[in-house]
Amino acid sequence: MPNSVAPHSSSRPSLGTDLAVVAKRPSNASSLRRNSHPMVTDAPITPPLSPGRSTGSLDSLEIDLDDVEEDESIVVDAEPRYSGPTVDNQMQASGTAETPVPGKGRPPLRALEDEQVHLQKTGVKLTDFEVRGTLGTGTFARVLLVRHRGSQSNCYALKVLRKTEIVRLRQVEHVNAERYILSRVHHPFVVDLFATYQDSLNVYMLMSYVPGGELFNHLRRARCFSPDVTRFYLATIILALKYLHSFNIIYRDLKPENLLLDSRGYVRLTDFGFAKIVDDRTWTLCGTPEYLAPEIIQSDGHGKAADWWACGILCYEMLVGFPPFFDESPYGIYEKILAGKVQWPQTPQVDPLSKGLVKSFLNPDRTQRLGNMNGGPQDILDHPWFKGVDWVALERREIAAPIIPHTSSGDDMRHFLPHPPPPMAEMPGLFREELPPTLHARFDPSAYQFMEF
Repeated sequence: MPNSVAPHSSSRPSLGTDLAVVAKRPSNASSLRRNSHPMVTDAPITPPLSPGRSTGSLDSLEIDLDDVEEDESIVVDAEPRYSGPTVDNQMQASGTAETPVPGKGRPPLRALEDEQVHLQKTGVKLTDFEVRGTLGTGTFARVLLVRHRGSQSNCYALKVLRKTEIVRLRQVEHVNAERYILSRVHHPFVVDLFATYQDSLNVYMLMSYVPGGELFNHLRRARCFSPDVTRFYLATIILALKYLHSFNIIYRDLKPENLLLDSRGYVRLTDFGFAKIVDDRTWTLCGTPEYLAPEIIQSDGHGKAADWWACGILCYEMLVGFPPFFDESPYGIYEKILAGKVQWPQTPQVDPLSKGLVKSFLNPDRTQRLGNMNGGPQDILDHPWFKGVDWVALERREIAAPIIPHTSSGDDMRHFLPHPPPPMAEMPGLFREELPPTLHARFDPSAYQFMEF
């Protein structure tokens, strides 16, 4: 749901020493909703050491140079480290899809700039919508349910982001990238963006309303999914990521909280705040701690392989009910991710083929990670665990979904947690036509950072 940079909750229970024997279900798993956040701070961050790394080789956190402003308190490496193979023979021997020379990534299968922009440019104003409720809130964003005043059934999700907070948190590039990407992609398992707006305080993204709520909530009610249910949802996500990766778009924030169920029970991928077009690798440290790949934590540069790692975490969480790497603090989570020991609970019992799939996704060696080898995503589609899946029929939404959310109307919000209504003063352009800006306001620096809205 909305982007959030709130500190990660420290109230999450730890699996502690129980992991040495067998994984146990956290006692309050139903309340473990996670926030994703860009980890850009005012001081150097030192990730935990991975096995085999010496303290002498540990560098400070590498931050994407394009994402930060000049700030002496932030340590930035001018030359990002490259930890992959350095000769073509090594790449060929490993069967990897990784590029051996940094900065010379593979071109996309298709160029995003060639895709048609499908945004509504004229005819529909921000004041043409009435607010029906609040779907979710974050540190600098909230998502509203709105309805077009000329229709009784056309409801949309309106994402509202405060400009000053976007600038303060150095998220301008991410917000603009989210608009650029969503304005051009179109897939049945990706949320649609219809129009964007801005007023003196905020930028707005008008998106499709997906009424079934987060997969996170459905999973917590069920405690865990059967392999068949897990297969259905994981297959739809794989098709969505396969589509995004064809443009060299990495998503970087896969988790049940960002998967919405539509009225037919199909998944829609939402919240593209961390999505980025990357031909080779990027070094921004962002995402949700439980879902971070080792190469992100180690600042080794990451690409599409990080999304396939997240698929392994998601598959485990759907089968078991909680993620494989869990701790009270993000630092503890990172240590367990780098240790790489996946423990399986006694109940529910997970079959060997499912365990093998998760292990293939959670390979710490990204050159051998499922989805990132020479076969690419096709290796996933051909995996024995997906035997019998009709991928064409699934992408056409011709297969009955295992969970059909019950809704009674177009603005039914029963699958979302209740939130107070938004203050009118905080969204001036939504409730009334704003007057032309004063001469002083025309030179507001933040206004020039969102020219496309």
